[in-house]
Amino acid sequence: MSLAACGNAGEDEEGMPNQMVWSTYGTGTSTYADVAAVADAITADGGPNIRVITSDTAVGRVTPVSEGQADMARTGDEYIYAFEGDHDFATGEWGPQDVRVVWGPIAPHGLLVRDDSGIESFEDLEGADFPRITANPSVNNKLEAFLAYGGLTWDDVNEVELGYGEQPNALENGEIDVLFHQIYGPDLYELENSFDIRWLSMDDDSEEKVEAVTDIAPGVEIGEFGGGPGQEEGETAQSLVYPLPFMTYADTDETLVYETVKAINDTYDDYKDSTANTEQWNVENSDTEPKTVPFHPGTVRYLEENDAWDEEKEARNNELIERGESLRSGWEDFVAEADTDGGDVQEEWTAYKEENVPEE
Repeated sequence: MSLAACGNAGEDEEGMPNQMVWSTYGTGTSTYADVAAVADAITADGGPNIRVITSDTAVGRVTPVSEGQADMARTGDEYIYAFEGDHDFATGEWGPQDVRVVWGPIAPHGLLVRDDSGIESFEDLEGADFPRITANPSVNNKLEAFLAYGGLTWDDVNEVELGYGEQPNALENGEIDVLFHQIYGPDLYELENSFDIRWLSMDDDSEEKVEAVTDIAPGVEIGEFGGGPGQEEGETAQSLVYPLPFMTYADTDETLVYETVKAINDTYDDYKDSTANTEQWNVENSDTEPKTVPFHPGTVRYLEENDAWDEEKEARNNELIERGESLRSGWEDFVAEADTDGGDVQEEWTAYKEENVPEE
């Protein structure tokens, strides 16, 4: 993907385009609110005019980047799925993508219920009308992890399929008993004005409970949050915390990525209080360790300049780059034999990877 592909007319003296396009979750989500606040701060500081486009689906957020219509996207775990060629990306049209992490802000996510629902614990979710989010394997993975924390599976709940952004209205209308959301979503504060709400808290940090969660969603941690909708002043709860990173493709201009990351940090004081979560966007609070997808060279350059990169991170980044090369090469061999228009491509691809491209 090149700058020209995104329709950027000209650059400033620092190599930033005059215009950028970012893709992310829909309006009404805290993810969108965070992205919009940061974009506005960068623009107000003399940076590019940043247009934010939205989608409720994993593929819908990545497609604009893959087609050169957006420079980068802030995603859920679809950055991992795109890299690995999993879930919605286990198709003949996609397969493993040569993507990179640009920046890794961390955010808390949880399960919200009506205060009068009678659902006091994760075990109480048995028999509940429980959301399964359309075309969003990242969220569904977290929902499965929440169920596992309560000793449950999808078989123990009544699945209600709907879009991510449809959940608040569905909870209000009684179509679902619980919703999954980043904690500080604007739509949730509107719900709070309609009826009493409450977060389920993962207070039991026993090894058994934690392993039940991380076996399904290995990239998450259980952490504390406060100040969310439905919480009194000083009240806290425990729930899932994990990165929602910006991603782009490996061939995106290094200077563009470097200057974008630099702008995110240089304007931090201008936006850090804009939402409940934008305080987590600077280099001190963001995730700077490559775990599942390699970091972009422009990002690495910024981290090196700010003493946030070391030999261990560099070694892991190189391992992930090599894994990506093996995945894309392996996919070519796989599709030559597999029926990517039918059957269970994900299951067959997973089996192929386990044998030919095992994770280290």
